[in-house]
Amino acid sequence: MDNIQSLPWYGQLAFFLIVGIIVLVIYYALFYTDGQSTITSLDKQIETVDMEIKRAEKKESQKKQIEEEITQKQKVLEDLMEVLPEDKEIAQIIRKVQSIVSSARLRIQNWTTQSDRQKEIYVEMPISIIIEGNYHNLGTFFDQLSKLKKIFTVNNLSINPLPQMTTTFSISAAFTASTYTYREKEKGKKEKK
Repeated sequence: MDNIQSLPWYGQLAFFLIVGIIVLVIYYALFYTDGQSTITSLDKQIETVDMEIKRAEKKESQKKQIEEEITQKQKVLEDLMEVLPEDKEIAQIIRKVQSIVSSARLRIQNWTTQSDRQKEIYVEMPISIIIEGNYHNLGTFFDQLSKLKKIFTVNNLSINPLPQMTTTFSISAAFTASTYTYREKEKGKKEKK
């Protein structure tokens, strides 16, 4: 220490500058570079976590959108299930059609249930019907049939005059009426597979 005091002022200044620089170099080598690498590593981790958070937020928004779509699709399915009869309702529907025939003042000449036609997600149940009446009553029948809550289609309609016409019975109409049921049992089997 006495040697330092014996140096001129610029020598003392140079000595303290050299000691200061050595201390700074040691500090930089031991602490600052390690700290800087730790900070860089933490910055990279923060960026990674931020990206994961953004992905999670995006997935969360997609999840909400998908849940809304599922809710809408379930509502549509419920609405369609009201239109598609269940197997147990078929007898009621057939009775309803027969009731519509009689209320339209038509008479049934032939009623033949055909074999079911299996489709991908539904089963078509056709019925061949021949009825007699007049044009007005036939129109009333088809109008009432179209107002049924369940799906009912009419195909292959042919209308012919009767050989002996009266005011009540002047035509004969032959057609195939079909109703449909949802193939829920088959769907369950596919899901199990």
